[in-house]
Amino acid sequence: MIITVTLNAAIDKTLVCKGLKLGAITRADQVLAVAGGKGLNVARTIHRLKGEVIATGMAGGATGLIIRQLLAAEGIPHRFTEIAAPSRVCLALIDEERQMVTEVYEPSPVVEKDEWASFRKLLGELAPQASLITFNGSLPRGLEPSAYSELMLWCRKNNPECKMVLDTSGAALRAGIKARPYMIKPNKHELEELFGCHLKQVEDYAEAVRKLLADGIELVLVSLGSAGLIFGYQGSVFQVEPLGVPEVKSTVGCGDALVGAVVYQLAAGADVMTAVKYGVAAATSNLTTQSPGCIEHDQVEEFYPEVRIQPID
Repeated sequence: MIITVTLNAAIDKTLVCKGLKLGAITRADQVLAVAGGKGLNVARTIHRLKGEVIATGMAGGATGLIIRQLLAAEGIPHRFTEIAAPSRVCLALIDEERQMVTEVYEPSPVVEKDEWASFRKLLGELAPQASLITFNGSLPRGLEPSAYSELMLWCRKNNPECKMVLDTSGAALRAGIKARPYMIKPNKHELEELFGCHLKQVEDYAEAVRKLLADGIELVLVSLGSAGLIFGYQGSVFQVEPLGVPEVKSTVGCGDALVGAVVYQLAAGADVMTAVKYGVAAATSNLTTQSPGCIEHDQVEEFYPEVRIQPID
């Protein structure tokens, strides 16, 4: 069983248009809406790969109700703590003419102390069922940067054998790695922010990954977008070249698809190399869809044999 934690759940709404015009009316050709937030994208990926997953987190107001309804419609098992403040809506504007994506996020809700306590209780009840738990995305207002670190330590208390996966940024990432998660997945900008410097060469990324491995994190994935992936495991660092697709429909959620497929394979008993290759295949599949995490299982299986991993000396 995999549990995904989304503390800042949202409705991810996508408007597809041709020729987005700022300061003028643009009529969308297509409208898509899914239950969103990074952890829900991860859960969707696992579910589409036919893995066993429970999505949890906090959701409130009318948008929170819609988030639950959307998850139910997809058949994704979920258990959320109700909060008073309404969950946010995140808007992605896809301009097909320019092949450009613009994202606009509403402010996050404020979480009260009693709501936070209720969620901790819920997660403590779920944790013993899990082999892996992922902690994904930004923190809502009202929570300290140490929130993910606290949750990981709490889950370990309830299930010492469970592996923790962290995918967040900024202060939450800096605080979270102190709890020594099994795996983290920063992107280029998040890694640069973590180390406080600009990373230019492959060697720069490799050195940063080695430092994180030395700090006790077993698996470090650094997603570089169109430049592929660099990852470290057991003291060694590797590079994965990106796979091409005939048409990129959206890059939103590719990192979440990567995380979802990696943990799906790890939960199934796969080795790390197999899991990473499968993750890259899922991220590539995500490029061909306009909603995050809406990968195609058969397409992932098709891409998987094409993924090549090379060691970095």
